[in-house]
Amino acid sequence: MSHPTVSRRGFLAGVGGLGVASALSACATSTPAAPAATGSGSSKALLLKSRETSDKSRKAMQALLDEFVKANPQYKPTLNTMEAAAFQQQIRADLTLSTPPDVLTWFAGEIASNFAKQGLLLDATSAFPAQGYSDQFTKLSADASGKKIFIPTNYYWWGMFYRTSQFEKWGVSEPKTWDEFVALCKTLQGKGVSPLALPLADAAWLTASWFDYLNLRINGATFHRALLAGQESYTDPRVAKVLDVWREVLPYLDPAGKGLSFQEGSAKWQQGKDAMFLCGPFLADSMPDDVKADISFFQFPIVDPAVPVAEEAPLDGFIASARSADPDGALAFLKYAATPAAQELYLKISQNTVIPANSQAKSPYSTPLLEKGRAMVAAAADVTQFFNRDSNDDQLNALTTALVKFIDKPGDAAGILAQWQDDSAKARGN
Repeated sequence: MSHPTVSRRGFLAGVGGLGVASALSACATSTPAAPAATGSGSSKALLLKSRETSDKSRKAMQALLDEFVKANPQYKPTLNTMEAAAFQQQIRADLTLSTPPDVLTWFAGEIASNFAKQGLLLDATSAFPAQGYSDQFTKLSADASGKKIFIPTNYYWWGMFYRTSQFEKWGVSEPKTWDEFVALCKTLQGKGVSPLALPLADAAWLTASWFDYLNLRINGATFHRALLAGQESYTDPRVAKVLDVWREVLPYLDPAGKGLSFQEGSAKWQQGKDAMFLCGPFLADSMPDDVKADISFFQFPIVDPAVPVAEEAPLDGFIASARSADPDGALAFLKYAATPAAQELYLKISQNTVIPANSQAKSPYSTPLLEKGRAMVAAAADVTQFFNRDSNDDQLNALTTALVKFIDKPGDAAGILAQWQDDSAKARGN
């Protein structure tokens, strides 16, 4: 049976703001105003190109520009909002234009690093604050030489989400270890409850979250990054062990999941027909307030306590083009975007379920759920992004092909891993 794969990045960008938001909506590209003249005594043009298409996110982005101008009246910035999928396809071309956008929304990870290797990104070291960012976020904002090429603005987290009232009804509690997790799945199934949601009809990229976390828990973040970079092989016994461990809970996946869309799977989980969902907080964005108040999560279970704990925390923010006609203006905006005030303003207006990246910023709509996510990420020994942020969409397609096959035929693991390695090498152009 084939399963269509929707880009995880495109899917999440389609649901909203810097990271995630509350509605599945497609918005037309806004038409930018004509650039201001840059002659003596006139305002300087500055173009910010954004992929954040929800109405609240656009308003929040414009508010950032308006506040920036108050402190920098010499600039006349323009906001150009482009539908997310088109933005993704066009960004590399945008960065190579002779007159590119000055600043663009983007995210941390391997793709930004590749842009930097090609000399496409402005050195933002002077705009990066000395305080406010964790060591993990600071590292993710730098290129191989250590110079800053990315300004983080917010992030979210991944975890095993559940409804508190349902856990209470079933008389179960959060597990800490993998063995406790497997036992919980067995208990829930014995009560007639489907333990694990994994809708695949339009969201096969969700399988990557399982692989990421199991590989991080079993083999650690260093091996995980090396594997995604092509420095290790998917035929390595360490990867085979990841599938061996995952095989233990395959019987607890919702058997109807292969035919469910993300929306259908989310609704089923909301109704308590599936108990747990490995996901980000965007899972709850479109749910009623009373349901949101009932939602919690637990950290992905520890498999090997000797392995330093890493968490998935996709980090969003801004990059600037190395070809900007006004690099000083671009850096001035990046410096403003890094401030607690800017990040608080954006989140106050956008109302996204994300956390400001600057630790000195306060979350305008803080909730116990959000603070629990913040604490989990802060306690992590390392932070990764998501499979296709740490690699690319072609690599994600190879992964989803392999893992959907594995779910169907777990006994064919060796052949699946060999094919995965071959597909991955082709995706890298090797």
